[in-house]
Amino acid sequence: MADPSVFDVLRIPPEVLIALDNRTFHFAIQPYHYIIRIAHILSMGAFFGGIIFLDLRLIGLKTRVGIHDLSEQFMLWIYIFFALTVVTGIPLFLFDPVHVGSHAYFAPKLVLLAAGLANAAVFNRLMAPKIAAGEGNTPWQARVAGTLSVLIWTGVVIFSSMNVEGVPKVLLR
Repeated sequence: MADPSVFDVLRIPPEVLIALDNRTFHFAIQPYHYIIRIAHILSMGAFFGGIIFLDLRLIGLKTRVGIHDLSEQFMLWIYIFFALTVVTGIPLFLFDPVHVGSHAYFAPKLVLLAAGLANAAVFNRLMAPKIAAGEGNTPWQARVAGTLSVLIWTGVVIFSSMNVEGVPKVLLR
């Protein structure tokens, strides 16, 4: 039984999690689980670092590298690290979907992940062309998108870390 949470309305139904459970896959991937987890954490960290770097410049943090100076190669690496995070996250979920999906913060993490992708899609569609063209100062809408991005992706990382282990049942001293 899952611990009660304010996020209970977002939980994935147990029937869906049970249907996704595949013991053959579980045992096949078990010897590689920690390698996949390490790759997931490292790619997530690299993606998060790149996004924060990009968004802080978008918000207006002054450094030697301006938002106009970020190359397509930098964005390519952000996309690669995001793809690696997804590619390693899926088998980590499918390793034990009942256990992982039952965590209180798993569904909110997925909701924030979708919000982060939507924010990026809207930004890339509406704001990025103006910024790339170098049309004066960064529009306020882009600063809002950057601020939202920082908050959303920070939330994804926080919820991810809260999913790792349950709340301690005993206070150790």
